[in-house]
Order: sequence, then structure tokens, then C-alpha cells
Amino acid sequence: MGDAHWNFGNYYTDIEVVDSAYYHFHKAYENFKIAKHDYYTAKMLYNMAFIQGRLKDYTGSEVLIFEAITRFEKEKKYEMLYQSYNYLGLIYSNLEEFDKAVFYHNKAIDYLKNVNDKKNFKEWSLSNLGLVYQKLNNFEKAIQNFQKALKYRDLKTQDPNFYARLIDNIAYTKFLRGDTINIAEDLYKSLYIRDSLNNISGLVISKRHLSEFFAAKKDTTLAIKLANDAYNLAGQVDNNRDKLATLLLLSNVDNSKSNKYLKEYVHLNDSLQIEDRKIRNKFTRIRFETDEYIQETEKLSKEKVLISLGGFLTIVILTFAYIMRVQRTRNKELLFEKEQQKSNHEIFSLMLKQQSKLEEGRLKERHRISEDLHDGVLGKIFGARLGLGFLNIKGDTITIEKHKYYIDELQNIEKEIRTISHELKNEILSSKEDFSKIIEDLIEKKTKLDGLEYDFYCSQNIFWDSINDDIKINFYRILQEAIQNIIKYAKASSVEVSIDRDKDQLELFIKDNGIGFDIHDKRKGIGLKNMESRAKKLQGILKVNSIKNNGTTIFVRCPIQK
Repeated sequence: MGDAHWNFGNYYTDIEVVDSAYYHFHKAYENFKIAKHDYYTAKMLYNMAFIQGRLKDYTGSEVLIFEAITRFEKEKKYEMLYQSYNYLGLIYSNLEEFDKAVFYHNKAIDYLKNVNDKKNFKEWSLSNLGLVYQKLNNFEKAIQNFQKALKYRDLKTQDPNFYARLIDNIAYTKFLRGDTINIAEDLYKSLYIRDSLNNISGLVISKRHLSEFFAAKKDTTLAIKLANDAYNLAGQVDNNRDKLATLLLLSNVDNSKSNKYLKEYVHLNDSLQIEDRKIRNKFTRIRFETDEYIQETEKLSKEKVLISLGGFLTIVILTFAYIMRVQRTRNKELLFEKEQQKSNHEIFSLMLKQQSKLEEGRLKERHRISEDLHDGVLGKIFGARLGLGFLNIKGDTITIEKHKYYIDELQNIEKEIRTISHELKNEILSSKEDFSKIIEDLIEKKTKLDGLEYDFYCSQNIFWDSINDDIKINFYRILQEAIQNIIKYAKASSVEVSIDRDKDQLELFIKDNGIGFDIHDKRKGIGLKNMESRAKKLQGILKVNSIKNNGTTIFVRCPIQK
């Protein structure tokens, strides 16, 4: 059935009975859609769009073309994708959305790369682009595209009609640009080719362009004659579009009959609009009002409406109740999670403080031992060594050498005790390094689980005692989440972590050499969202940069809050 309606649609298209053609294409579309034949369904959508475009229903045509494109892309039908995008370019040109017209004509040309038998498609697209640029008054680009189309093939012998069109387009565009050299010769050259091929529609355009040219040259008599010839020829082939354009031209070149031509133009234009509107209304009824729908509407009773309404309200109420219950449960879970996070926050804060106190205690103890060694033990040894040095030891040579040896040993012991004392008081062991040790412990434990190598750097200019606990906690959690993600997803062999200070800003940098991921993927994981949320809490920023097979970097920066 689908094929039969398709054949009827083609037949009515050939004899230009567009409403019947549309009806049969729509019937074919319904049959192919039921049969789940996407390619033929898309072709029917394209045929219907083409008819609607001819009747200036550009919006309806645009909708159908995009629906057809979706199906052609699934089927990878590149020639039809070319045809569809090329037609979209024509639609937007008629809608005077010229930027879109240029975009879709170029997209059509891109699809030609996958088409084996390209025919004259590229030349046609270049010609269409030229006409768009002509409407934009970008005459240079228009001429360039027309001339490119002339160079690709031997069009003069292969497609003389198209060759004549390009010659005419180039000459007419040069005329619009203000050129006068060889314009009439090229316009007449195109006219003679079209006349030899009995191309009436082409002759109408050639004579109209020549009429404009001679009107500009102030040869009004010849301009009027050519315009009248164009009008009569348009009438022979019943080409109303060209008749309208020619009437408008005659109203400009024949001042004595200007009002007459304008009235004819308005009358013809109004009658065509009315006819087009009638046919478009038929299209609307064909698409949206089927016989089955009308029968079902007539049979619908008040009782069924009430039952349906009651059922609908019941479903709405039950759905609302279910949503409220789910939302209430979710709110409880969120509240619990919030409380848990608060508790974790407090625990971690206490842990940091406790760690700081322990470190401070250890530091004090080291200082005490250092002072005891230096002031007590070292002083006593020094006194003993000094006393021994002043003793007048008499004896043999061996005894005197031993006495000197033991004094030297005591001096070496003094040096060792002094070194140990200084090391115990070394600044490296100060409490400003507490948090960095916690961070390094975290990195070491996490990377050890997956056999990762790590490199950690923490600036000596950061005094952690003066840094707000919120920053420490959130930096710790961000780093914890980042390393967890690296272990789970990155397939990395090493990770670099650095913490630095830039004036009143604290910076955390994490980098791995893993497989990376697509940062433009809208489906962000909860871990990444949590990291972003933590950075915002600190009034800071979090930036993620990742390249496929080239690792991921995470950068966090926040103001230092004391």
C-alpha cells in the first residue's frame, strides 16, 4: 500500500496537483511508519516538506525536514542527508535567515564527501550559496561561488541549462555590484542557450534581468519590451512566481502604466495567497484529522468522560501522595546525612586539634630533653674534660697518650650531644607541619592500596596553626575523594599532589597520568559534585581539566580564613 500511494504521489507531483500529491505521500508515510521502514518513512517526510515549501509553508516544511533528517542519519543515507540539508538552506534563504542558509548549504556539501555518485550536487550547492550571498549584497562571495561551480565539470556540454543559469547569475550579480563591462553580452549568451533548449522558465529570468539592465541604462523602450516578453512567457508556463516578479518590474520601468501593473500584482498576489492558504489547510486536515479520530470523538459519551476524569484525578492524588511520601523519606535521609556530615566535621576538627596538641606536647618534650642534654649533661662532660685536661699526668708514653685519647673522646661525645640537642630543637619538627603530615599519611595509605607512586609537596610558607579548620577539613576531603576516583577509574600509575600559598590564597593541585575522561559529559558523578560543593563552601574555585589518555588535573583555590 505504501508503494502504491508513493507512486500516486509522484504522479500528482508531476502534473502539479499538489494537494492530491501531499495526500498520497502522507498515506504512504503512515503505511511505511507502521511497517517500521525508517528510510521510506523519511523519504515521504522529505516529499511532504518539499510540497509545503513550494506553497511557502516554510515553518511546516522545516519541521518535516528535521524529522526526516533524524531518520536518514539512523540509516546513514548520505545522499538524502545532502538533499535535506540543501533544502533546509533554501527554506532559510526564503525566510531571509541567511546565516542559517549558509550554514546548512555548507553542511550539505560536507555530507557529499560520503556520497559516491555526486552528480552535479556540489555545483548546485555552490550556486545556491552564491544566491544567498547575492541576497546579502556580498557580491564578491556570490561571484566566487558561481565561478567555482563553473570550474568543476564541463557543464556546457553535460548540463547546458545549469551552465546558462550560472552565466546569467554571474552577469546579474556583477550588474548588481555596479559593473557594466560585458554584462549585456553574458546575459544574452545565457538567453540564447536557454532559447535553444526551449527553457521557458529560464528565458523569463534572462529577459527580466536584461530588462533591469537596460532600465538602468535608461533604454526604457527595450526594458519594457523585454519585461513584457518575460511576463507573456511566464503566462505560457503558468509560472505565477515569475509573473509576480515581472509585474513588479514593469511597475518600475513603465511609469505610464505603473498603477495598472501594481494593481495586477496585488490582485494576483492576494489570489495566490488565498489559494495557498486553502491548500495548507488541507494539509493540516490530512495530517491531524483522520477519519478514525472523528468517529471515536462522536462515540465518546459523557459517562466515559466522567470515568476518565475520575480515574485521572485518582491517579493524580495517589501519585501526589506517593511523591510526598518519597520526598518526606528523602528529606529525612538528607537531614540524617547532614547531621552525619556535621558530626564527621566535628570529629575531624577534634582530631586535628588533638593531633596538634600531641605534636605540641612532643615538641615541648623534645625541647626539654634538648635543654637537659645541652645545659646539664653537656656542661658536666665539659667540666670533666676540662678538669682532666689540667691534670699533670706523669708516666710512660703509653699512659700519657691514653690520657689524651680519652680527653679527645670526651670532646667527640660533647659534639654528638650538641648535635642531638640541636636536631631536637630543629624547626622542621614545629607544629606548623602537622596538617601536611596528616595529608602525606593519607596519600601514602591510599596510594599503597593500588600500588601507585606519589609525589607530595607542601610549601614551607604555610603555618597550619593559623589556618581555619574548615579549610583543612575540606581540603582533606577533596583530596580523599580525588585519590579515590583515581584508584577507581583513572588506571593511573602515579599521582602528584602539591599544596602552596599565593599571598592570601591557598592552592591544592592534584594530577594523575591516567586515561582521563570527557569533561563535557553532562553526567557528573556525585564525587565531583561534592568536591565542587566543598570548594564553594570555602568561597573558592575548583577547576578540572582532563584529556583522553593524557591524565586529569584538579585545581582548588580558596582565600585563607583564619
